[in-house]
Amino acid sequence: MEPVSPTRMNLLQRKAQIKLAQQGADLLKKKRDALLKEFMDEVQPLLAARERTQEELDKAMASLIMSLAVDGTEQVESAAFAYAKDISIDIKEKNIWGIKIPEVKSERAPRSLFERGYSITSTSARIDNTASEFEAVVELIINMAPVEIKLKKLGQEIRKTSRRVNALEQILIPNLTQQVRFIRDTLEERAREDVFRLKRLKDKKEKTQKGQSRLTS
Repeated sequence: MEPVSPTRMNLLQRKAQIKLAQQGADLLKKKRDALLKEFMDEVQPLLAARERTQEELDKAMASLIMSLAVDGTEQVESAAFAYAKDISIDIKEKNIWGIKIPEVKSERAPRSLFERGYSITSTSARIDNTASEFEAVVELIINMAPVEIKLKKLGQEIRKTSRRVNALEQILIPNLTQQVRFIRDTLEERAREDVFRLKRLKDKKEKTQKGQSRLTS
């Protein structure tokens, strides 16, 4: 326990600090519970999205292998080169308990055969199907990315908030409570000593008065 002067002012200050610390701990617990609920609400959908993404990727890879085997590497690479374009996405931020969470939306809809950049007469249906399946994988990844980031930030904030709650409940409040007990015990001891001292003075005064009365009588 840190040194503290046992005065009534310090006693009142420490009691006020305990009350404030308890209120702060309660608010932080509410924040942590809200963040934890938000975290848990996102976990299952994310796991499902990961599973679906893996399934779609497996399908796309199988289609690619088939296209490479039947249509040949040169034709597949030519179609892929013509198809390669930047993906436009829109990123906004959402505030959850002071945490900035990104929201990512793709501005690109799945492309039609005529928007893919290669001649539909020079490619097979297998290559078109491969392109469509990889498009689906890319869309799933774009939609899943902000959820991954959100969960990471929520997890970090939950851990940080839990550390603050523990610091208040396990360190600050017990320390302040111990100081209050020390100050109160010291003040009570002083009060008892004052009462005892006053009683002795009173007894001494009464004896003195009685002695004087005998002398004058």
